[in-house]
This record gives sequence, C-alpha cells and structure tokens, in this order.
Amino acid sequence: MKRMGAHTLARMWLTIILGSLLAISSPATALTESDSETEISRLQDQADELIDKKDYDNLFKVYQRLAKLDDPVGIYGMGLAYSNGEGTEKDYAKAFRWFESAAALKHPPAITSLGLAYEQGEGVDIDLDKANSLYARAADLDHAKAMHFLGLNYRFAIGFARDEVEAVKWFQRAADAGRADAMYQLARSFEEGRGVEKSMRDMLYWYSRAASKGNVAAYFALGVIFENGQGVSKNDDIAFHWYRLAAENGDGAGMNNLANFFKDGRGTKKDTAAALSWFTKGAEAGDDYAQANLGLMYLEGDQVKMDVEKGETLLQQSVSKGSSYGMIKLAIAYENGTGVDVDRGKSTALFRKAAELGDGEAMRYLGINYRDGIGLLKDPDMAKVWFEKAIAAGDSDATALRDALVKSMAGEAQ
Repeated sequence: MKRMGAHTLARMWLTIILGSLLAISSPATALTESDSETEISRLQDQADELIDKKDYDNLFKVYQRLAKLDDPVGIYGMGLAYSNGEGTEKDYAKAFRWFESAAALKHPPAITSLGLAYEQGEGVDIDLDKANSLYARAADLDHAKAMHFLGLNYRFAIGFARDEVEAVKWFQRAADAGRADAMYQLARSFEEGRGVEKSMRDMLYWYSRAASKGNVAAYFALGVIFENGQGVSKNDDIAFHWYRLAAENGDGAGMNNLANFFKDGRGTKKDTAAALSWFTKGAEAGDDYAQANLGLMYLEGDQVKMDVEKGETLLQQSVSKGSSYGMIKLAIAYENGTGVDVDRGKSTALFRKAAELGDGEAMRYLGINYRDGIGLLKDPDMAKVWFEKAIAAGDSDATALRDALVKSMAGEAQ
C-alpha cells in the first residue's frame, strides 16, 4: 500500500476539518438569520403598539434597534423621528440621511419622504424636479401617498406645468389604492370639473368614500352638499350630522357651520349656548367665519355680554386672514355703528378690499354706497358698474338694484 505524502495527507485533513466546520456552522448561521427575522418582526409589532400609544421616547429606542438590524422600517422610522421631533430633537439633516438610507433599500414610504424633503427644503436644498422624480419612483412601487403628491403637484404646478388631467389620473390611482385624501381631491375634481367632466354623482360617491375612511374635509363637504342640495335633496338633518362630525374632529369651518345650525335651530333644536360654544371653538381654531360671527355677537351683545373691544378684535383677526366675509361684517358694523362709532370711510375701504377679492356681496354694497353717496361721492354710473360686477360674480340681489338704478337714470335723463 502506497503511503500518502505529507502534503496530500494535510489536504485531506483540511478537507475533513472544513467540511465538519461547514456542517456545524451552517445550521448556526441559518438559526442566526431566523432569530434576526423573528426579532425584527417582534420589534415592528412593538413599534406599532408604541405608535398607537404615542409613546415616542420608547418608539425611538425601538427604531434604533431595528435600524441596527438593517431593517428598512426602522431606518425609515429614525427619519420620521428626526423629521417630527418625536422621541428626539427635530433635525431635518439627520432625517434626510435616514430617509436616504431607507430609500436605498427601496422602501416606498422613505422614497416619498425623501421627495417631500426635496420639495420643502428640509435637510437639503429645494429641488422640485428631484422631488417629483422620487414621487414617481415611489408611485412605481405602488405607494399611494406618492401618487397623491404627484396629483397635487400637477394640480398646483409644483415642479410641473399645471395639468388638471394628469392630476386627476394620479388622484384616481391613489384613490383606487385606498388613499382617502386622494378620494377627497377626486371628488373636488368632479364637483368643479377640473380635469374631468362635472359629475354630481361621482362627486357624491368619492366624498362618501373619503368620509367612510375618516377624511374630515369630506365630512365638511358632505355637510355643505346636503345643506345646499348639490346633486341631492336639501336635508338639514343630514347636513347637521356631517357638520357635527367635522367639528368634533377639529375642523374649524365645521365648527362654524355647526354653530349656525344650533343658532338657527336647523337639523337640531335651537341651542344658543351650543352655538356660542362652537363659534368660540371655531374662532380658537382660526376659522375666519367663526371669528367674524363671534365678533359680531360681542359687538351686538347677542347671547353674550357686550364687549366691543373683544368683538372688534375678533373681526380684525378675520380680516387679517384676507377673509372677505370678515371684511363685509366689519364694514357693516362701521357703517351702521353696531357697537362701534360710525365710520363710513373705514366701511367703504373694507367693502372695496373685499370686492377686489372677487366678493359679489361686497361689490353690491359698493354699488349702494356709490348710488347713495355713503362714504364717497355719489356716482350713479359707478354704482351701475359695481352692480353689474356683483351680478357677474353671482350676487343675485344686485340684479334688482341695477335694474332700478337704470330705470331711475333713464327717468332723470328725460
């Protein structure tokens, strides 16, 4: 029997040893990977629970542990934590880097958040082309939020030429994927005929779909629809229901309209205390209509102790927001001396400012002031101009005023 050389023997033993090590180590490696997956799953579940509890300090720690395991959800979560200042100090630069890392792992929400960072200049210079490119990339991965952002950017010409048809296409895709805010935008498109033919039926369908998913803006829109009878029969009871839902979910406009329903006893029993409460909440939420309505209540001492300073302040807050409604209400107060000294100059200036914003009611009041010489020189021709502008702006009350003025001017000319 031929003896093996030392080199051959060594190679044989090396093969045996390596084979043995491989046989031993392979199961251990597989077990480690399995344990890692189990730990990631456990931590992700824990993160979901902490999100529900809004326990951001502990959530940040969980995201850190997930990120160390190279989990895209954890890496993205770190970006969110720094972006929102939840569980740590707000730091857009750090948020951007975490979003970038998660996006490199093809995590759709991170790609979308990275796009938003480029759009808003958070942690990086604004680059709208880059933002929209990232949204498109995330949309290709079926991320509905990115689709919605593309729709918004086409609608409002952010990094794109305005294109309502393209906007509707993306809203439709996002809505079909279950995105409630896209459903709301799609409903508005059908309501206003933007990028699609007007359709009350489709408007109502998509507002209802959005509302069924808890979209607060859709609650308010449905209230308006049933109050005014847009594509449906007027129904104050149903309108009240939707306004109440909107108000109870923090919508300032919903608070104002709910207050009006309580004040007038529409869709519910008349309740002045509830009306005052909701006007107050709406004003505190920054709604310009609620501020104006509450301001008038204080100026007039209507259901509250008269407080001219508070009333005027609330009306001025409404005006400062560019609210034509607030301008008109304050103008009428100055014109009639409601709680304040009569000041026709201020009144006319406010009517003019509101008219320049396209408000038909303000145009009508300007016409009246030119007709009667209130706060400015009497000028029937200018009165006629403003009445006609008011009519063109949709103010139906201006028609009779214009016709009466024309008849009067014709009589004077004879």
